[in-house]
Amino acid sequence: MFLSRAGELMGASLEWRTVLQRLAELAVPVLADWCAVDILSDEGCLERVAAAHQEPEKVSLVHELFRRAPVDWSASGGVAEALRTARPVVMPQVTEAMAKDRACFELIQRLGLQAGCVLPLLARGRVLGVVSLMRGEAGTGFGDTDMEVALELARRASLSMDNALLYEEARTAQAHSERLQNVTAALCRAATAEDVARVVVHDGLQALGAERGSVAELSSEGRLHLLSCFGYRSEWMTAFEGRNIQGMPALVRASERREAQWFQRLEDVLPVAGIAANDILMMGEGARAVLPLVTDQGVLGFVGLAWSSPRVFSPQERSFLEALAQQCSQALERAALYGTLRERGERLHHALQMGKEAEERLFFLLEASRALAEHLDDVEWTLEHVARVAASSVASSCLVELVGPDGSLRCVASAHQEPSRDASVLQALGGEGALSLSRECFVTGEPRFVPDVDAALCERMVACEGHRSLLEALRPASLLAVPVRTRGRTLGVITLGTSLPQRPLAMSDVAMMEELARRVAVALENASLYRDAQAAVRLRDEFLSVASHELKTPLTSLKLQHGLIDRALGPESRGRVAPRLSTAMRQVQRLATLVDHLLDVSRVSLGRLTMEPTEVDLGQAVRDAVERMEEVFSVAGCVVRVDIPAPLLGRWDALRLDQVLVNLLTNAAKYGAGRPVQVSASEIDSGLVCLSVRDEGIGIAATDLPRLFGRFERAVSDRHYGGLGLGLYISRQIVEAMGGRIEVQSREGEGSVFTVHLPRAPT
Repeated sequence: MFLSRAGELMGASLEWRTVLQRLAELAVPVLADWCAVDILSDEGCLERVAAAHQEPEKVSLVHELFRRAPVDWSASGGVAEALRTARPVVMPQVTEAMAKDRACFELIQRLGLQAGCVLPLLARGRVLGVVSLMRGEAGTGFGDTDMEVALELARRASLSMDNALLYEEARTAQAHSERLQNVTAALCRAATAEDVARVVVHDGLQALGAERGSVAELSSEGRLHLLSCFGYRSEWMTAFEGRNIQGMPALVRASERREAQWFQRLEDVLPVAGIAANDILMMGEGARAVLPLVTDQGVLGFVGLAWSSPRVFSPQERSFLEALAQQCSQALERAALYGTLRERGERLHHALQMGKEAEERLFFLLEASRALAEHLDDVEWTLEHVARVAASSVASSCLVELVGPDGSLRCVASAHQEPSRDASVLQALGGEGALSLSRECFVTGEPRFVPDVDAALCERMVACEGHRSLLEALRPASLLAVPVRTRGRTLGVITLGTSLPQRPLAMSDVAMMEELARRVAVALENASLYRDAQAAVRLRDEFLSVASHELKTPLTSLKLQHGLIDRALGPESRGRVAPRLSTAMRQVQRLATLVDHLLDVSRVSLGRLTMEPTEVDLGQAVRDAVERMEEVFSVAGCVVRVDIPAPLLGRWDALRLDQVLVNLLTNAAKYGAGRPVQVSASEIDSGLVCLSVRDEGIGIAATDLPRLFGRFERAVSDRHYGGLGLGLYISRQIVEAMGGRIEVQSREGEGSVFTVHLPRAPT
């Protein structure tokens, strides 16, 4: 019964500190007079995260003993040996020799420590920490039965903590991934350095809980220009503007090493700050982070963050900030290119007065830019479109080649003014002749421009007799090949050719094509990021789908076994086993509900949430759901009133409709416990019905209402109410799939009303 209760308590929360505190409280006084739980941090430091004593006023002494007697990692016995060997350590008797000093031994005596054992918390082959179980009476050591129970308790606690950590890491990773995708999308729309900095500050940095943050640009003279910031006083910003980084060692080190600098506490940053200690103290004694904005051209600037208290930067947090800094660097580089483009665009606009050639170039650049910006999901189609526009405006033919998986160039688009000759463009300009402009351009990474293709040059370009005839048919008068480059890598080559009577290419066309190549490089990089993000989302959703399906099979078997056990119980055994069996069945049902929710989320994300409409009476469906949940409302102390005076018929998916009803009724019982619940439904018109579920519970804050129906979103603490935050998200997806809508009205302390509008027939 003790272990069953322990499993139920530790499985009721996915917050690992809560799990460990429950473990300590559960062990006292059943297994020990007092209990402490110590956890290893990512940096290898030991932290006491939970403690319990049969005399609650002595819990502070348990923490005081940990502070006074830090772990000696080389010592034998006790916590150090359990962490080092990953094996239980039994202490039959605690003596003064075991204490660090006399003061620690006196503290041990006040705690009543005579004997104890230290159990490692193990999960996936690593030691998470230790549980210390201590007894205060001499001679009351841990026997075989006690150790067996204690080891099983530690094993369950390890699994619960590991599950909680995995869940926390998954949610953090998902939140970081989604936020990074949002930042990436916003940065694609940022046209200036200031726009880029505002996006990074407001959509990236402030979400991390930092009290202060900034994005600064670095001039060629090594001086700082503040682009955007938050949390700093105006006098600090004034003093910061224009400073040379040579007086700021932390920035110099970040610039020279081209890597982020992490400072967990004030003592770490003081030696390299380059700022008066008093000024730093005014900003708080906490952690700092400095991330250089690095590109092929060098360090463009820095991202800085500060917290008011010390913190340990987790690997996930570091990866997110480094990815954010990389996105910021690329966006600043693009903004500089856009600035150059705007200047060139202004010059091009001015040059429109000088003739039709400038107008053609401007039209081509605008059309190509629009296509590149609008089709991130199909870059090759976009490049075909760009090649077609080039061949019909600024040139006679266009060939676009990109680097393939084997490192060689492959054609992705070829176009000619006469579409029937598209293939000849590839064979004539992309061949392996003695002078293949695209290959030479690819190898050197520099443009190759031939303003006048004469007979001698054509002869050198010939690879074979068949190639000669293709060149003669194409009759190139001028040729231009420009590399598509980004961050020191050549991604491909764009080749233009003109034929008489069209005008030959000029130096102004070289500048235009270099600008186009830069835009193509940005589009290719954005498309790669987009594909990676989409692939990550698909992989996550497919994993959820597979995992949910795999979990349903053992859960179904477990339900069946519980049913068989229930039927096999006799009158004598039922009194002893029935309460435990009931607890197990509730936990299995709770797990089955969570698995169903995860499966539904994966179906929604993968577009597989299907509806099978049949004739359904909404009133009867409500009454059936309320009747099935009678025990839930009884436990919650809620009286349910159903007000549906007449049948309300419609064509809906009966199972999915029942899922929505159960989710709404469960919410009403959970958040309105002890108060009445009102369920009503009525006809709006001949084609629409309305269902409402009203509770008089804790209500929802106005700031939480907009995100209430989001995935994994919650308006209350999961520590107190549990759940994954998926019920309302899934309900909204189901209702909208049936052509309806769901909405909520609520105020804190006054309860909530969830309203569902459904058309009688599928739309």
